[in-house]
Amino acid sequence: MNTAKKMPIGYYLKKVDNLLTDGINKIHAENGLTRTDWQILNTINGSGNMDRQAISGLLSEFANNETINNAISGLITNGLVSGNKELKLTDKGKEVFRTCLQKQTSFRQESMQNLTEQEYLQLIATLEKIMDNLT
Repeated sequence: MNTAKKMPIGYYLKKVDNLLTDGINKIHAENGLTRTDWQILNTINGSGNMDRQAISGLLSEFANNETINNAISGLITNGLVSGNKELKLTDKGKEVFRTCLQKQTSFRQESMQNLTEQEYLQLIATLEKIMDNLT
């Protein structure tokens, strides 16, 4: 493998993560959301109801418990989520979720343009191998 003119893989991983984060944050900012807020809404939407600990466990790669709990509190204050232990989306939360999902779907399509399905699957397989090597 000729890697003489390439940056280390960490550079590409971090750069892509930063670009995805920036793009997603811009999409959701118009609805007063952060990426963490979106991930919480998406997680709750996928399960119907979910408790705080389960959300924190699922999102631990993205944020620490304090950040997640602060985001949940903000979502409750803004009327997007209701509940204390068992959380669910309010009607307003469902509407904001649908709006953001449409925009995020477009963003995902844009970020994957010019990649064939085979290239995408190979990329995922390669990243999974790296994760396996490091765990």
